[in-house]
Amino acid sequence: MTIDLLEGRYNRVYVLAASADGDQKATFKAGTQTAELNVEDWGGFVGQWDDRVWSSGDTSHDNYGEMVGLKPGLIKRADLAWYCSHHHDASGKNVPYAYSYLFGYGIDLPAGTKTLKLPDNSRIRILAISVAEENPEVKPVQPLYDVLPSPNAGAPDFTISTSARGSVSQGKSATSRILIMPRGSFESKTNLTVSGLPEGVTARFDPSSTTGSSVMTLTASSSAAPATATVTITGTAVNLSHETTTTLSVTPILTGTVPVDLSSAYNMTGIYRDGSKFDPSASLDDGGYSFSAEGLGTEQVGAEVIFKIGPANAPDAVTSKTVKLPEGKFLSLRLLATAVEGTQEMQTFTVNYTDGTSSSFTQSMSDWAGSSDLKGESVAVQMPYRVTGDGEKDGNPFNAFAYSFSLDNSKTVKSVSLPRNRNVVVLAMTLVPEGK
Repeated sequence: MTIDLLEGRYNRVYVLAASADGDQKATFKAGTQTAELNVEDWGGFVGQWDDRVWSSGDTSHDNYGEMVGLKPGLIKRADLAWYCSHHHDASGKNVPYAYSYLFGYGIDLPAGTKTLKLPDNSRIRILAISVAEENPEVKPVQPLYDVLPSPNAGAPDFTISTSARGSVSQGKSATSRILIMPRGSFESKTNLTVSGLPEGVTARFDPSSTTGSSVMTLTASSSAAPATATVTITGTAVNLSHETTTTLSVTPILTGTVPVDLSSAYNMTGIYRDGSKFDPSASLDDGGYSFSAEGLGTEQVGAEVIFKIGPANAPDAVTSKTVKLPEGKFLSLRLLATAVEGTQEMQTFTVNYTDGTSSSFTQSMSDWAGSSDLKGESVAVQMPYRVTGDGEKDGNPFNAFAYSFSLDNSKTVKSVSLPRNRNVVVLAMTLVPEGK
């Protein structure tokens, strides 16, 4: 619509306005002169620091998962004319901390202008209009607030990064995340390639072209020789190219090892299929969180051996008891295990022999939500999420660890006594015979 302005010697008109549905481009016409404005939304943030983007949608706790991107900071450019710390919903109920704003927009008036044509946009709400006769505008020597550049400011560019090191076992696969961070006005997809892989190792990117992140899956053939190599991941887009490197180790898997059948010893359930619902008391941590069966699979590799994983949604883990071992003479006992409720320090495992003697081992164990790189401990498998009792996923890297205890191979093993600690959970055991 077009409104009539007060007659007088006015050279500027001010509009008090906001958008009801996101920032809106608006065209005002003062007489014969057109003004293009960005009328900003009445809610949300008028300013925000750079914000990390996480793999988890659950922000009810401190574990947000892996960083998968960066949302650039912003400052809205319109003059803030009015602010309120809340608003009211359609029923009149107060909604606290739902910030609301009105902005002031100034438009120059050519001499003799008598009308102002408003934008034809129902989402723009105008609350008041004033005219003024002003002296030439006075500008500050420098901005009075932090002037963040537009996310599109600067030459287009990007950075590429990944974890500093990784490993893959013979005949197995492992994954790592590749992160692309745009700079300036960069908006193109980045194509990913890899070079320097050890012989017998292949790589696949999902997706192979991305604007944010990608998962690189490394697969080693069973004949791949143990080796360590510097692998280069290259990202290319338009006429830009950047590289990042990671140290990759191909680890051997011992043959002829003896998996321990734990089916008769399972006394807790710690693995559930995605989407399953379960009681908190029937979970890995006794608090409603468990390993994902899809993430853990039916077997895992750690400490150079294969571990057989128990059934999902059924007793599949052991804690606080003595477990019978297949009788025989072995070089070592290797465990796939984890701690819950924080790092569990100085835990005692005792291997009992048929002659009545025993060997005890003291091992500190990291919490499943993060490795402490404890002596004698290595990450066997890292999963990007765990499952919750209400059928949801909790995004954050969660680990199962491998441990190895050297045995007296002149004696025949009988059993192993686990720590009497509910916060120490064993998922699998494998014995390594003589000659390995």
